[in-house]
Amino acid sequence: MHISDKLDSITWFRGSSVRIQRAGLKIHVDPIHVSDDSEADIVLLTHPHYDNFSEDDIARVRTPETLIIAPATMKKQLGDADHFMRPGDMLQLDGFDVLAVPAHNVEKKFHTPADGWLGYVFSVGDTTFYHAGDTDFLPSMFGIRCDIAFLPCGGHYTMGVDEAARAGEACGAETIIPIHWGDQLELADIERLKDLFSGEVMILDRLG
Repeated sequence: MHISDKLDSITWFRGSSVRIQRAGLKIHVDPIHVSDDSEADIVLLTHPHYDNFSEDDIARVRTPETLIIAPATMKKQLGDADHFMRPGDMLQLDGFDVLAVPAHNVEKKFHTPADGWLGYVFSVGDTTFYHAGDTDFLPSMFGIRCDIAFLPCGGHYTMGVDEAARAGEACGAETIIPIHWGDQLELADIERLKDLFSGEVMILDRLG
């Protein structure tokens, strides 16, 4: 399948909230401002900040069959999740494999290593995705291999454009999809990724 066909199945709502429809699965990461017809097979949660975690939106996409996967440190906020993960944990489900990876700031205090918050590397069909969560560039990204990387680019709470380009190279992504921008950065800032990254940059319209 051509990379453009894979990208047609991806929706960016806002912030870190994305939906991926691949191989018969609907996967939501950090559902926020989602549409009413966005029922999920799998929900991945990165951390409990207000712009990433919405109980109302989770309820909107959740069905009796939906699997919820969250950081182990979110048991207080979401005790009924199906799986809790820590950085380095792996989970193999029918048609869906996921690796939890670290997501945190290096010097800033918005997201600390002690919080145990997550990014995810997951494979669906013949495509491997990396959703970095809210993070700065981390050396551990050199150990990731993916086709498509969702990378935050806002530059205040997370890494910015230059770090995102470096992260895309580190994880071997064919394509970067910038997320978590629009409040701090404008489109012209994000367009710089195309000059900095050796692969493809796909800038999606924000729906939420």
